[in-house]
Amino acid sequence: MPTWIFTQTESLCNFLVPLLLNFSPAQQRHALNFIEALMVSGSKHKTLRHLTGLLRLPHADEFALADFFRASPWDHQALQKGVTLCLLKLVVQLQTRSGWRLLFLKIDDALCPKDVATQALAAVSLQYDHVTQRRQRGKCTNSSRYVTLSLQIGPAQFCLAWRLYLPAKVVKRLNRGRAVAEKLTYHKLVALVEQMLDEVAPQLPPACRVYVLFDAWYDNQQLLNYIRAHGWHFICATRSNRNLSGRPLCHWWPHLGYQRITRVVVRSAKRSRTYQTRYHIGQLRRYPQPVVAIISKRKQRDTHPAYFLCSDTSLHVRTILKYYGYRWQAEVDNWFLKERFGLSDFRVQSLEAILRWHTLVFAAYAFVQTQRVAPLLTDPKVTLQPLGDVLRTHQAAHVRHTVCHIAALVRSGLSDAELVAMLLPP
Repeated sequence: MPTWIFTQTESLCNFLVPLLLNFSPAQQRHALNFIEALMVSGSKHKTLRHLTGLLRLPHADEFALADFFRASPWDHQALQKGVTLCLLKLVVQLQTRSGWRLLFLKIDDALCPKDVATQALAAVSLQYDHVTQRRQRGKCTNSSRYVTLSLQIGPAQFCLAWRLYLPAKVVKRLNRGRAVAEKLTYHKLVALVEQMLDEVAPQLPPACRVYVLFDAWYDNQQLLNYIRAHGWHFICATRSNRNLSGRPLCHWWPHLGYQRITRVVVRSAKRSRTYQTRYHIGQLRRYPQPVVAIISKRKQRDTHPAYFLCSDTSLHVRTILKYYGYRWQAEVDNWFLKERFGLSDFRVQSLEAILRWHTLVFAAYAFVQTQRVAPLLTDPKVTLQPLGDVLRTHQAAHVRHTVCHIAALVRSGLSDAELVAMLLPP
């Protein structure tokens, strides 16, 4: 049966309303309606028209919701910081309750692809795409790009912060039509990552040992030194030409022939695979401290090994690769955000409207994550539900509301034609 929204759930109101401090009552209703519709919708594309069609509330209107993103005066940055602070407070509570001592920060970026003919959306441009096999023009995809900072402590995982990345040419194009006080500033991806790390660093539990996980795209001297300056450790993938102790990593495997191969088993949901690894502790160029470099092959004659770096030389090879495997959750987050929560389905044109859309989508995802880990506050050893089951539980509440509302209308004596006109408006 169709699932409609007749009222906002109490759990969402308790989570979101305290974060909407400077919102008017109408703005609060729009924000709650949008997030409720995102979580209830099972459609592939979360357009405003489709989301509004799920709402059976007297104040729900497609054009009013569009104006809420385009013209309504509310600050997306304040809401974004409020969500991040709320999640960090929950992390501190979990750490105090459970005593967990390991905390992982995961850095990743992703694209929100659009049709190749899309030109009117301010944040959309040709971006380098290293994943999609069929690229639209060379190695680029017409899309927007965002970078996220995720956190894991024990079994609890949160998408803490995010930033929209704008290439220098896009910033230059957008600044042509802006007043001097509204000019945009170009920031590299690494600078955006540092902004997010600065934002969360003061709120992290002081008793935890922090490891920052990222792929080879972020392996550079600036970020490595920045992480170590905070007293954290990094574990990252790296490139084959990275220089270690005066020799590129791609040349190290035969020079480590005297070393016994360490076999590491990596298990996934469907299978397990054994990798052959060797390691070397050495010095990177322009980096003052020793690091562990790991060379991993799928088989003995693999000509394209994977390379990893770790600043904590006390860890075993298996432990380093196990910790790096936690970074995969960032890919799961990206899938949920884009495919299930509609992060890439925006149709609003201005940059401010797109940022607002992203902010509310990340707020919806943060709500689902907090609902998932709530049992840990009572019992740190409890087994957590998958995110999909948490969403289905929320949808089931709206199914019950739908059935009860229709039953109440029937008991009130409405005819079939009146019910159809009320529930299925033209």
